[in-house]
Amino acid sequence: MKLLSINLILLFLINTLSAQDYSIRASVNKNRIALDERFEYKLEISGQSTSLPDPVLPEIKNFALLSGPNTSTSIQFINGNMSSSKTYSYILMPRNIGKFVIPKVQMKIDGKIYKSNNISLEVVKQKVKKQNKQSAAKTSTDQDLLGEKLYLKTLVSSRNVYQNEQVLVTYKLYFRLTVRSYNFDKIPANPGFWMEEFKLPGQPEISREIVNGVEYQVATLRQVALFPAQSGELTIEPLVISVDAMIKRKTRSRSLFDSFFDDPFGRTVRQTISSNPIKINVKELPEKGKPRNFNGMVGKYSMSLTADKKQVKANDAVSLKLTIAGEGNIKLIVPPKLIVPPDLELYDPKEKLSIQRANGLVRGQKNIEYIVVPRFEGEYTIKPVLLNYFDPKSRKYKTLRTKSVDLEVVGGVLSAGDISASTTLSKQEVELLGKDIRFIKEIAHYTKRGEKIYANFLFLSGFIFPLILVGLAFGYKRHQIKLLGDVQFARRRKAGKIASKHLIHAKKLMKAETSREFYKFMSKALQGFVSNKLNIDMTDFTVTSVKLNLEKIGVNAEEITEYQDCLQESDYMQFAGKNSDFDQMKTFFDKSKNCLTNLEKYI
Repeated sequence: MKLLSINLILLFLINTLSAQDYSIRASVNKNRIALDERFEYKLEISGQSTSLPDPVLPEIKNFALLSGPNTSTSIQFINGNMSSSKTYSYILMPRNIGKFVIPKVQMKIDGKIYKSNNISLEVVKQKVKKQNKQSAAKTSTDQDLLGEKLYLKTLVSSRNVYQNEQVLVTYKLYFRLTVRSYNFDKIPANPGFWMEEFKLPGQPEISREIVNGVEYQVATLRQVALFPAQSGELTIEPLVISVDAMIKRKTRSRSLFDSFFDDPFGRTVRQTISSNPIKINVKELPEKGKPRNFNGMVGKYSMSLTADKKQVKANDAVSLKLTIAGEGNIKLIVPPKLIVPPDLELYDPKEKLSIQRANGLVRGQKNIEYIVVPRFEGEYTIKPVLLNYFDPKSRKYKTLRTKSVDLEVVGGVLSAGDISASTTLSKQEVELLGKDIRFIKEIAHYTKRGEKIYANFLFLSGFIFPLILVGLAFGYKRHQIKLLGDVQFARRRKAGKIASKHLIHAKKLMKAETSREFYKFMSKALQGFVSNKLNIDMTDFTVTSVKLNLEKIGVNAEEITEYQDCLQESDYMQFAGKNSDFDQMKTFFDKSKNCLTNLEKYI
């Protein structure tokens, strides 16, 4: 009876498998979406089998893959017939505005081709709702990521400023979940502003803030100082980033196997978020009290003028140093005109600039050096230098005035050339003096009569060598044109060099106190090498997509698994919150380097 039962079961399964058929159905949760809005794309594969194949997404140029695939399986028995379905869900985000079509998914199973339906979508520009200050203070820009709060906020020091007055802009990430990494997708251009960026630590410092009674972790991602170059209403553009966040599983698993294979730390998803645009009202500088020679300087400054010596001989150079220091856009300072007596010859000034960006302020110092050459003995006075600027705090124009400089020129022993230069020559002619006359050469080289110079090797090489250089230059030019015109080719060529730089930098960070920075650069080397070699955009860089691309080019399964292990270990150790010792980092470094060396044989 047992053998008969087993035979009947096997016969039933064989008949079921032989009669199985498949179907593929595609769907989205909405077909009209905004440019910065996410949507869900689902593929459902059904058939009379529990071993349904995995689909391969077609090339979707106008959409970015943020996360997925997330899978779910269901099995049904109706009237003794078994049917199963497997659903794959992807989170996508559009790249451009317009009407697009997600093409059909095509699969070949048992020699038969199955196709899904295509999806038509319309992407529109998102309308930004205006808010008054009162409502904006109560409601923050936030986005919901699978039940957890995550949002990016733009903070400004002032929304009402004068032209060329500094505005401090800070981009902060507020989150209440585990953030593993982030990437900048779009850096604001901010037209109409002069920008100075502050240097922040490579690993953002995490602080805590309470917003509307809820505690958030806050990381400052970027900080810049903007100087509006024109009056009127200007817009500070939003910053767009992609965040890899870990989401803990909250629902009970429907299957014992799902529960067994779940990651105990949670599941990582990618979310693209943007900060809020900010309107800035830029006022024109007041006309009342504006000096005639005002050149647009705004801030707070100081100025001094010094000479390297007060007593000189005729035709000896004197260095006058004008130092301007203070807070503001000091790069725009135009060197003031130095007024000197007619008997002093003034040369063009030389500038040296230094900028300090710290504590939310841009400070700087510009040193301007004037060279003055007195031609005759006597006493001379260089008039004070004047500089006007507008102080936005006091809302008044202010004038800086240096002290005058007195020079005493005494007679010196002058040569004939010096006397000629001091009486008849201009400063351009002084510079050329001694260079316009060449002495007669007393030694000459002669050749024998009848010697054929054109048969000489050096003579012929003088014609051949330039041709070789032209050929090399032409080849190098074609190579550069190919790099500029073919982005994929350029990424593949530079992938190894970029990864080597990250590995060299990581090797220098093999210390316990810099272990996070070490794993950060190791992650950049691992991800950057494969993404550049395979031309995978970082927004599409997922474990599934990398695995499929590596399998396509014939990489062994063991080497793919080793590469995935290296990626997971670098990400985990980067955000685990504990330091690693030298031996642990050295072992991981050698393992990752060997993994990249093996992959280089295929790509």
